Amino acid sequence: MILQALNIYYERMASDQDSGMPSFGTSVENISFALVLAADGTLRGVEDLREQNGKKLRPRKMPVPAAVTRTSGVKANFLWDKAAYLFGADGDGPSESNRLRFDAFNELLQVVGSDIEDSGFSAVRSFLQSWDSEQAEELIGHYQPWEDVCNASLVFRLDGTPGFIHDRQPVQREWLKYSQENSATPQVQCLITGEENVPLARVHTPIKGVRGGQTSGGYIVSFNATAFTSYGQDKAAVAETSAFAYTTALNALLTGNSRQKINIGDTTLVFWAACASPAESFFADLFDPPGETDDATDNEDDQQTTSKIHGLLRAIRDGRRATDFLPDLDEDVQFYILGLSPNAARLSIRFWEANSLGTLLSRVGKHFEQLSIIQQFDNEPEFPPLWRLLCQTATIGKTENVSPVLAGGMARAMLTGCRYPQNLLPVVLERIRAEHNVTYFRAALIKAYLMRNKSTEVSVSLDLNRTDLPYLLGRLFAVLEKAQEEAIPNANATIKDRYLASASATPGQVFHMLLKNSANHIAKLRKNPEKRGRAIYYDIMTQDIIAGFSDYPKMLKAEEQGLFMIGYYHQRKDFYTKKNQEG
Repeated sequence: MILQALNIYYERMASDQDSGMPSFGTSVENISFALVLAADGTLRGVEDLREQNGKKLRPRKMPVPAAVTRTSGVKANFLWDKAAYLFGADGDGPSESNRLRFDAFNELLQVVGSDIEDSGFSAVRSFLQSWDSEQAEELIGHYQPWEDVCNASLVFRLDGTPGFIHDRQPVQREWLKYSQENSATPQVQCLITGEENVPLARVHTPIKGVRGGQTSGGYIVSFNATAFTSYGQDKAAVAETSAFAYTTALNALLTGNSRQKINIGDTTLVFWAACASPAESFFADLFDPPGETDDATDNEDDQQTTSKIHGLLRAIRDGRRATDFLPDLDEDVQFYILGLSPNAARLSIRFWEANSLGTLLSRVGKHFEQLSIIQQFDNEPEFPPLWRLLCQTATIGKTENVSPVLAGGMARAMLTGCRYPQNLLPVVLERIRAEHNVTYFRAALIKAYLMRNKSTEVSVSLDLNRTDLPYLLGRLFAVLEKAQEEAIPNANATIKDRYLASASATPGQVFHMLLKNSANHIAKLRKNPEKRGRAIYYDIMTQDIIAGFSDYPKMLKAEEQGLFMIGYYHQRKDFYTKKNQEG
């Protein structure tokens, strides 16, 4: 199903001339420089093809004759390759192994191009015949720094002629002919397309761009030992054209500037539709919604995009259909989401979901509905990005400390509607105990977990009519803390710093002492004429909350501790809100 969907995506994109999807016999590679040759093969210059990306120069993505798969040994590419193959020298100099690479490059050129009559191709052959590997660093250094070129990939261009030599029609025609004639493989029925009597793909193109994966790429389909054979076959029955199609499509989705890719923990998610859909351009924003801003200097298009995304999120969060906000959106289109993670030379399929776009959007809306809780500060996002939520579960809030299992489970829950990971609540509670801080994001995570996993209704803001004991205890703790803050301003440590964890876990051992200390704090406030009203206010609030229960439990379970934190967060936010209103 995965390979078939990718194959169909390739066919759709290949039919669009503006998509940049390479044709069979080519692959998109990172190219940094072009050797500019005169008609007689004389080197006229080294053209820098790299593109500015922030403060760095990045190689340009370019379709070239299909790359060979190098697991070991010397294998050359046709009319492009690394400096070691083109010059017989690299950062290690003109070594013997580099000489072998240079010879392999030259030999492939002669074999493929024996019948090519083209001035550009003739210039490349003349260049190679007269090239001296011993002088590579000196000759290239006249045009570009050798340290920039020696480990880069290069192509050829004929001086005074636009385009690259590998793109010239006579060259392309002979390369495709060579690729087909030299495919000495058995004929099979393709498992992807069902087509019969087609050449078997012996090696599939590596998949690159998966976070944490090998720079040389990894494989979804591969065999390298008899232990992996089945039904007497040592290869998957996939045609060469189909293998090219699915790997090319997936590599295109995984490119650095792809709008159809997101990274969550160690998992890289890519997504696409069965047919052209505007959702392909904005689906990534559902995981990381752009921040709303009133800054008039921002780009107008960015503001419109942000407004569109937030409008869509509000619609699906409130239970409305996406088409209520985007009438042109086809909710019935089939949508695919594939999650990949590295696993040595192979790639692990962490996640695969194929469903209608409308179903996926409704699940995303449910996720944000259950996360919805009153914001602690006005600048906090209405729709918390998944990566920021995950950072709240990690030591010192660093993304590299996020559990890959937890990250994958959160993405799965968001997209499939299944339960959140079972360890989500314990991890969040652990971070609260360690940092003594119930943040907006942590409160949102606890709320979503309780609603989805425990079927517990949790309000967005303070619920004065709620009688759950853990919720009341959380509110009570917030009142006692606020009374202490006003009685002893700028204290080095508040009861939150010392007792938040123990009060939520073992209230029976802590609250009697906290109430005794609070009586002293309120008495101190009463002695101050300016704060006497506040003392009465906190005293009455304390008594009203205590009236809602008869005793303090010895222990609270994890989900009860979560509700305690929600009550505490709600009450603290309510104090802040009232303070603003009074000011």
